[in-house]
Amino acid sequence: MFIWIKRLLVLSFVVGILSAGSYAAARFGAGKMLGSHQPLGGRTFEFAFNGAEALDGNPRVWVFTYSTSRLPRVPRVKIYVTPTGKVVATEPSNLADLLEAWEKSLEP
Repeated sequence: MFIWIKRLLVLSFVVGILSAGSYAAARFGAGKMLGSHQPLGGRTFEFAFNGAEALDGNPRVWVFTYSTSRLPRVPRVKIYVTPTGKVVATEPSNLADLLEAWEKSLEP
């Protein structure tokens, strides 16, 4: 009985480390896209374990949702990131262009 409890604790620890690493990679991927002067706020996140229905093939991804935005005409943003940190999609789809234009507007 004791060996099963020990194995369960070890397995829980390993799953926790892998989950934390996956989140860190995804957070880094999203942050790399947003840059240092992020115009987005109100971040929430979730792991779409059953797949993201908004994406083709319903891949398992981290979904970062930003409810406040300083980007013109963009009230809300979603960034879909793989567990390894690769950004696979955004809503709006032209988010990279909008971020670039916003960064340029900050230049004197």
